[in-house]
Amino acid sequence: MIFVGTNYHPHDWPKERWPADIRLMKEAGFTHVRLGHLCWDSFEPSEGNYTFNWFDEAMNLFAEAGIKVVLDIATRPAPTWLHKKDPSIDLTDRNGNRLQAVHRYMDDVGNGTFQECAFRFAETLTKRYADHPALYAFGLCNEVGSGAPSYSEEARKRYVEWLREKYKEIECLNEAWAAQRWSRRLNSFEDAEFPVAGSINGAPERILDMWRFFSDEQLAYLNELSVIVKRNAPNARESTNHWGEHPGYGFDYLKGYKQIFDLPGVGFYPGVNPEDRNALFGACFAMSHRIGESEKPMWCLEFQTGSFGAYAPPKGVLRMYAYLSLLFRAEAIFAWTWRSMLGGEEQYFFGLLDHDGQPGRKWYEYQQFASEIKGLEIAGELPYLPQPEIALAYSFEAFKVSENQKAYYKTPYLRQVMQVFETLIDENIDCNVVNLRNIDLNYKVLLIPGHAIMDEASAQSVRKFVEKGGTVIMTAYSAKVDENNRVFGTTLPGRLSEVFGIRANAFERPVAHHSDANEGGLQKTRLNLRRESPRIVMGERTFEEPIDYYEILEPSTAEILGVFSNLEQELPAVTANTYGLGTAIYVAIPAQKELMQALITDCSERLGSRKGPVTPHGVVARQIGNAIFYVNTTPEEKRIELDGRGYGLLSGQPYESTLTLRAYDIEVVREDTLI
Repeated sequence: MIFVGTNYHPHDWPKERWPADIRLMKEAGFTHVRLGHLCWDSFEPSEGNYTFNWFDEAMNLFAEAGIKVVLDIATRPAPTWLHKKDPSIDLTDRNGNRLQAVHRYMDDVGNGTFQECAFRFAETLTKRYADHPALYAFGLCNEVGSGAPSYSEEARKRYVEWLREKYKEIECLNEAWAAQRWSRRLNSFEDAEFPVAGSINGAPERILDMWRFFSDEQLAYLNELSVIVKRNAPNARESTNHWGEHPGYGFDYLKGYKQIFDLPGVGFYPGVNPEDRNALFGACFAMSHRIGESEKPMWCLEFQTGSFGAYAPPKGVLRMYAYLSLLFRAEAIFAWTWRSMLGGEEQYFFGLLDHDGQPGRKWYEYQQFASEIKGLEIAGELPYLPQPEIALAYSFEAFKVSENQKAYYKTPYLRQVMQVFETLIDENIDCNVVNLRNIDLNYKVLLIPGHAIMDEASAQSVRKFVEKGGTVIMTAYSAKVDENNRVFGTTLPGRLSEVFGIRANAFERPVAHHSDANEGGLQKTRLNLRRESPRIVMGERTFEEPIDYYEILEPSTAEILGVFSNLEQELPAVTANTYGLGTAIYVAIPAQKELMQALITDCSERLGSRKGPVTPHGVVARQIGNAIFYVNTTPEEKRIELDGRGYGLLSGQPYESTLTLRAYDIEVVREDTLI
């Protein structure tokens, strides 16, 4: 069953309006609603002074209407009274300046006073509503991982204790941090500082440990909220729209999700321009990342309706987004937001209802989707829960490593990940996003794009995967640094050179290199020069995409599958090494879609992997039960070749060998009549 609902803020609207809103939700076919987020001080206007009566009325109205509630534990942002009680919970910036809490998410979640008050509020809220007939689930706060870290002295002391617990002895820390460089040895753990000063970053080893510390604090905070829910409301589910992938903060979700999270949750925000493919499929990647290997469906606790100053996506796109999310394992879709925002930090964020509370065209699109999905003949096959044969490795740490050393990692880590993910989308192939250190399920193919950090646990995982018969495809920039973010002083790829049967220490940049480092005190000019134009030849195929970086591979036991041409001499571009019962493939350039598509197709054919439905570019499809869902994500009409006759479950039309989809349109073709 698919649940459709919305986000509602009863504290924003007069009580007299609540019944009218609930009536419109029922008319739209909504089954669930998310309440309570972003309003801690509406429940607790001053410390220990709880005012729940107003919310009891709202919960009772939803219970009477038969609409189930996901109740958020609204601990971020913290109330003004808490910031005034103890200013140490305020954020401190990289310059050491304490910041007034003038915007949301300006709270230090690791601060002891903040946690004491937040957990006390969580205890009170969960106990009060644990057995309410409207309750379906609790939400573990809102968008943890968003905002910014705090560099306060109080936070630094917590960091010192984290370092002490991890390294035990100060010399172990000095060794891990290469502290002999630039005369930066520490005599005690108390000497440790956050490795930032204004716009200046410290050494890469220290930067990585700092982000690990911030990540661990956020995971610990979410874990304690989860423990409170499980203790006080054992019959309730729990989810959260955290923001582990936040580019400026975030946390290592894959490290802790199996222990902390019940229902994986997400805010689905592809934007209002579906032509932005990176944003559209980035939203789909976030869903896959948060499902991980849990084999559970996704709860889209927030789902795009409008934006800041944008009324809506083009007509039909919200419905298209909803169906697209189903193909990435969504079970629940909650519109953000119910009514357009009148004020506050989200002024002119447009919702399903207009500013005057009347339905707009978006309400009708959601109503159409809710009606269609409820009446769909194969609704019992949803949510879609495949068992992928391909795993895609993702690493919070690899992201932080590459972002900190952009002078070397010229191709961003996330670009490599998305090139591979979009390749799978184009082929309509499912994948699981995995933590390379700990892969639980069985796969035929493991994809490792630009995974710079290679600790011993990850290396052992790769080694065992290949030994047992799996195929690994790893791309350039991988396995360059160890668990301390120190460059390997051994043959690259570090800890895996014998698995891939190559040496990959040298590299070339066909485009002129530029670094922001002021070497020699002379300003360097950013030149627009291309010194080489290498191509890749693999069998009878030639790949012409521009190459800005390639590694010099020296095969030992590996076979050469592809070479660089158009150079002074041919060099290996793609190699394959037999290791144990499996194959380790190395690609000497960062991931590019065309080449990755060829390699994945070759591996799938060799391994007998399941293939996805064949569609034109921009049409995403999945076979679910006895039908195929086709979603046209483009503004162009698309013609799809069928295997024979079919029947459209949405249109009620028969099809003779072809299906034509209008812009952003959807069809579900029953397969039992295909010939």
